[in-house]
Amino acid sequence: MNLNPLKILYKRISFTSAVLLPVLIAYLAITFVIFYRAVIPSYEDGSTSWTFAVDSTIYTDYADSLRAGRNDPLVLGALAYFPNTLWAPVLIALALNSALLVMLLNYALFVISIWILKRGFSISAAALVVLLLLNPTTTTSLLCVNKEVLDLFSISIFLYSQRKHNSWLLLIALGLALFNRYEICIVMLVYKIAQSGLNPWREKRFVTLLLLVGSLNFAMPIWGARELARRFNEAQYAGFVKVLDNLQMHYLYVLAVIPKIAENLFGQLVNPLVWQEPNSWLYINFFNNLAYVILILVLIKKRQLKLRNDLVYFGTLGAVIVAQALVIQPRYFYFMYVLLCLQAAHKGAPGRAVNPSHHPPLAFADA
Repeated sequence: MNLNPLKILYKRISFTSAVLLPVLIAYLAITFVIFYRAVIPSYEDGSTSWTFAVDSTIYTDYADSLRAGRNDPLVLGALAYFPNTLWAPVLIALALNSALLVMLLNYALFVISIWILKRGFSISAAALVVLLLLNPTTTTSLLCVNKEVLDLFSISIFLYSQRKHNSWLLLIALGLALFNRYEICIVMLVYKIAQSGLNPWREKRFVTLLLLVGSLNFAMPIWGARELARRFNEAQYAGFVKVLDNLQMHYLYVLAVIPKIAENLFGQLVNPLVWQEPNSWLYINFFNNLAYVILILVLIKKRQLKLRNDLVYFGTLGAVIVAQALVIQPRYFYFMYVLLCLQAAHKGAPGRAVNPSHHPPLAFADA
C-alpha cells in the first residue's frame, strides 16, 4: 500500500465538515479546561459522582482500595459476584491509574465507535457526532471513568456485526456488554431472538413488544423478588417513582412501563427542583431529557420514529427491559439515545426506514 501523507492536504472536504471541524476543536479545548478545572478537583475531594452525575467516585475508590491491597470487605463483596456492572470501570481505573489517561481512552473509544458506524452504515458522521454531543451525558462520559462510552462501543460493534453478519464480532460485542453492563447484553440478545425464527411473531413487532412486557410483568416479581424488594426500599424517597415501582412489584408492570420510560426520558423537564434547588446533577439530567425531545422531534420530522425501523425497534425493546430498574436514572437509557441518533443521522429521504422489516437485518434502505 502506497501511503502519501501529502494527499491529506489536497483532499476536498464538504462545507459541513469545514464548519464542524473548528467547532469540534473548540469543544475539545473546552472539555480539557473542564477536565483540569473541575474534574481533577472533584476526584480529589470525592465529589465527581455528584458534580457530573456519574458513579466515577465509586469506581476510583474501589480501584484505589484494590491497588493499596486493603482487602476492604465492602469492596471485595461488591466485586465478588457475576455479572457485575462494576468490573469494567473499576478495572479501567485500576489499570490506568490516571484521570487523564481515562479521558483519552474515552475519546479513543468514542472516535473508534463513530468510525465503525460510519464504515457500516450510510450515515452523516457529522450529524451523528453533533446529536451525540447535544446530550451532556456524552460529555460527562468522555470526561470521567464510566460505563456509557463502553456502551456506545459495544453497541457499535454489535450493529456492525449484524450489518456484516459476522459471528465473531457479535460474540465480542456481547462479551463486552456482559462485562460492562449486563443489561445491554440482555437487550442485544432479546433483539436477536425477536428478529430470529425463534419468534413466530417477528413480523409483528407491536405484538412482540406486548409479549415482552407481559413476560416481564410476571417473571420479574417472581425471579427477582429479593432484589426488587431491596431496590424498592432504596427508592422509598421518590413519590411518583415509588407508586410505579409498587405497581411493578405487584404484577402490574404493564401499567407502569410507559410512565417509567417517560419519567427517565422526560421527567426532569417538569421537575421543579431544577429551578428551586439547582445543582449540576439536575442540570445535566435536565439537558439530557431536553436532548431526547430535540432528537425525537428530528425523527418525527423525518418520519422515521416507527417500529418498522430496526434501530427504533431495538431501542424500544431495550427501554422496556431497562425500565424495570426501580430508580430513575436517565444514564441507563443512553444506549437508546445512541440508537436514535444513528437513525436520525441516516442519509436518506424523509420517511425512508433504516432496516424495515422486509429488508435484511440492520441494512439501510436505499435513499
